[in-house]
Amino acid sequence: MILDFASQSTLVKYRLLNNTLTPRPITLAVSVNANGVINIAPFSFLGVVSSNPIVFSLCLSPKSDGMPKDTFQNAISTKKLTLNLPNQDFVECIQKTSQELESNLSEASVFHIPIEALYPSYPPILKGIDTAYFCDLLEVLEFGTYDKTLLLQAKACYIDDEIYTQDLSFTPWHLGRVGKFFVCKNQVIESSHNKK
Repeated sequence: MILDFASQSTLVKYRLLNNTLTPRPITLAVSVNANGVINIAPFSFLGVVSSNPIVFSLCLSPKSDGMPKDTFQNAISTKKLTLNLPNQDFVECIQKTSQELESNLSEASVFHIPIEALYPSYPPILKGIDTAYFCDLLEVLEFGTYDKTLLLQAKACYIDDEIYTQDLSFTPWHLGRVGKFFVCKNQVIESSHNKK
């Protein structure tokens, strides 16, 4: 079957990507708004654009009401994001933070998610995370009416001392996304959202 994208809806295109480009890395992006409110949001459309300098792309679709996500607005305002790469211990956190909150509410406060500031002038990491990248906003790419892609340059990386090795041969077991499922270590992890 050939699906010509010119005649496909936004939802069809999204679901095709969601189910075919797998596994996709998941990030819990942490940003701070102008009033100091900490936003935590999960994304699975994260990619590496360059290894030197390290540049990521992060694709953000709008909120359900069509407005830009808080992550996008905060990145535009502060030019900073911290990308946390979660493991299996963070499945519940991913599910909770996927809920849309008012921009004056912090997911860290509402869902009692412990955070810690490790790198000056960048948003905090989630406590217990084993890898995170502290990033500056380089550019915003707009290809269509709805989605926006952030190009983010990593300025520093946090790696938990428990997994770090001098020869960089460590393997953190981060979560990935395959369709609507999480995967980790070649294991499919059932999401409570999938059981509905």
